[in-house]
Amino acid sequence: MTAKKAEPQLHARPAGPAEAPSAHGVEVIPLGGAAEIGKNMIAVRSGDDIIVIDAGVTFPGADLPGVDLIIPDFAYLIENAACVRGIVLTHGHEDHIGALPFLLKRLSAPVYGTALTIGFARERLDEHDLLDRAPLHVFEPGQRITLGSIEIEPIRVTHSIPGTVSLAIHTPVGLIVHTGDFKVDHTPVDGKPFDAARFAQLGDEGVMLLISDTVNAEKKGWVPSESVVGKVFDQHFGDADGRVLVTTFASNIHRIQQFLDTADRHGRKAVIAGRSMIRNIRVARELGYLKYPDELLITVEEMDEYPPRDIAILTTGSQGEPLSALSQISRDSHRIRIRPGDTVVMSSTPIPGNEDAIWRTVNRLIRLGARVFYDLLSPVHVSGHANQEELKLVLSLTRPLYVVPFHGEPRMMQAYTDMVTAMGFDPDRILWLDNGDRLWLDGVDAELRAPVPTGRVLVDGISAGAVSDAVLRDRRHLATGGTVVVTVALDESTGEVLDDPQIVSRGFLHPEETDGLFEEAAELVVQALEELRSGGGIDDENAGTVAKDTVSRFLRRRTGRRPVVVPVVMEV
Repeated sequence: MTAKKAEPQLHARPAGPAEAPSAHGVEVIPLGGAAEIGKNMIAVRSGDDIIVIDAGVTFPGADLPGVDLIIPDFAYLIENAACVRGIVLTHGHEDHIGALPFLLKRLSAPVYGTALTIGFARERLDEHDLLDRAPLHVFEPGQRITLGSIEIEPIRVTHSIPGTVSLAIHTPVGLIVHTGDFKVDHTPVDGKPFDAARFAQLGDEGVMLLISDTVNAEKKGWVPSESVVGKVFDQHFGDADGRVLVTTFASNIHRIQQFLDTADRHGRKAVIAGRSMIRNIRVARELGYLKYPDELLITVEEMDEYPPRDIAILTTGSQGEPLSALSQISRDSHRIRIRPGDTVVMSSTPIPGNEDAIWRTVNRLIRLGARVFYDLLSPVHVSGHANQEELKLVLSLTRPLYVVPFHGEPRMMQAYTDMVTAMGFDPDRILWLDNGDRLWLDGVDAELRAPVPTGRVLVDGISAGAVSDAVLRDRRHLATGGTVVVTVALDESTGEVLDDPQIVSRGFLHPEETDGLFEEAAELVVQALEELRSGGGIDDENAGTVAKDTVSRFLRRRTGRRPVVVPVVMEV
């Protein structure tokens, strides 16, 4: 039977009831991570059995003011909660485990992952008081876990965090390989290399579908080994006459190990700054993923007892996050203060959208007297994602019937598509999925079925979904136009305006620019309210609407600006 490429027009079909696939097929449903970086989540369904792979978050840009996190829409999983047999985590980065507490508030299911991944997940659940919502199970690469009619087999791969696995998903109609995040590191820091032999064995068994990481699909060659960064650390630690500050992701345990090893070799005491960094180091050490002598670490308070050349500081804030330790240090608002002669190593690359915040942090550090090294100046970072040659290797080893480019922006997915097509892979067997698409497979054919409801859910504080489009619209409006408050006092019995309305503003215009403006607006409000009263009826609700509309139109006409106008009507 000839394989079918998923037809683009099927994307336009309306979402309908999510009926179970037939006994002769399996469905793959991205709920997050398709054509985007972050908030990874995939559901695989066979009959009445659903497994969930990863539950990640992504972080908002400037277009989402006040939003803390973005998580997938769980509507499909909630609707089918009775069918969810387990949640399987590929590794412990936030874009793969960060949404787990929000999901487990809505349904209960066992969670599986390697020891470090489960350790990090346990911390997240404990923060949300959810440890009783799901049993947490540790698995090892090569171990098979049976979840209904589906078997999961983790495969050891290398990434920027220990305990990362790809997944071989054994279904009744064929084998699915999901790479998760990976690269091929021949000299990993922990000595546990990429298991290419198992991928080759799976290819010999026959792979129905390969779901592949595409984040670095635009980059030729191979990603350098993580161990390269340790040599660069050695150079900067040796050259620095003052303190060395290194910033990286708090979950990059391999990088943290290299920082600690380098500090120890150079006789520097290590200081850890940042709540998430301190927490992750504690968890990783308890589980045996980090090794260092007790006397290596000192506190921030003890730091001044040592000469600057004997100090190395590890901080959070590699992406310029406003509340991170490094951002506070750059604003001179942290207990750690930058001194002339300090060296700062930004051991990361910018996540798309974070560039401005990162460069602002770098510039502030330089103004304070630090020497700053980043990836444009020094090889202080290597990626955890596979470049083209590694992606080609996995495709060649697994030899899948179909391939789904995943976990990348469309330009990355296109680069992956071009690459595998150039290798001779049939372009009709390269299937692009959007979040919510239902890819049906029977071992031979593939087709798209009516999509399930999906989207993004915005988290503000600890509440998910409380930030509606209307709230965001108001926040953007406030950011661009400011706010104007109109206070009106009415006679309770007659509806007569008792005094001139009071108008105040915040973030609208400089007080000197409003001279006479608000007085004129107040007069117009009085006229409009008198017309309303003479027309036969006035109350606090319609009086507020009239006051708001009158002031909004007047200010827009006179200033060209659109502040948020808030009416306050008091009946006396």
